[in-house]
Amino acid sequence: MRLATLLLGFASATFAQLSDGVATSVSRTVTLTADTADFSVIAGAAIDTTQQQITQIFLDAGISSLSLFGTALSQNYDYSTNPPATQTQVLYQFTFSVPAAGLKDAAKIMEDLRTKPPALLKSLQYTAALNASQSTVDAMRQTLLPQLIADAQKKAQALAAAAGLKLGAVKGVTDSYYATGNSGAYWIGSSPFGGTFSSSSGGSGTQYIFNANLTFSVAP
Repeated sequence: MRLATLLLGFASATFAQLSDGVATSVSRTVTLTADTADFSVIAGAAIDTTQQQITQIFLDAGISSLSLFGTALSQNYDYSTNPPATQTQVLYQFTFSVPAAGLKDAAKIMEDLRTKPPALLKSLQYTAALNASQSTVDAMRQTLLPQLIADAQKKAQALAAAAGLKLGAVKGVTDSYYATGNSGAYWIGSSPFGGTFSSSSGGSGTQYIFNANLTFSVAP
């Protein structure tokens, strides 16, 4: 008896939802071509060094389109003295991007700056990874959206038919996407203790999940 009551309650809730409209969610996972190399750089300098001075170092080295991501202060310790000497540095975090084919050339510039820094540059760390550019993501979204809408319509049609209702027009639609991680991408970077590292998983792509949520009107 209790099971029958639960089933009737569920059926009533389902009918109420369907009478207001059929809401469906669909998604597709795709692997996009990694066509851009995104760099993150942390440059340390004496506390009275300006952002413009540090930016000019990278411009002179051949790195353009730097964007300032953040600024912070940090203390460095020199353990060669007793007691250890401390020095406060200003840390500028920059980002910049280059086409995927230019990853190694840009990394070589960064490595030269790290191993042979100009006088103003006291420390340097950087990382880079191959990713899909925003234009590539946007193009895939435009391609997939009609397909997602068609998938949602089929799903809603089956639900409405099971309830003995006729599916009507679309009442509302929203879509979204997010990256699930790199698939066969390449990373390169430097360590705060010196030296560089690199890693490759054998390809160049990144996985994205594209979602669409639609609500359809219904008629008895």
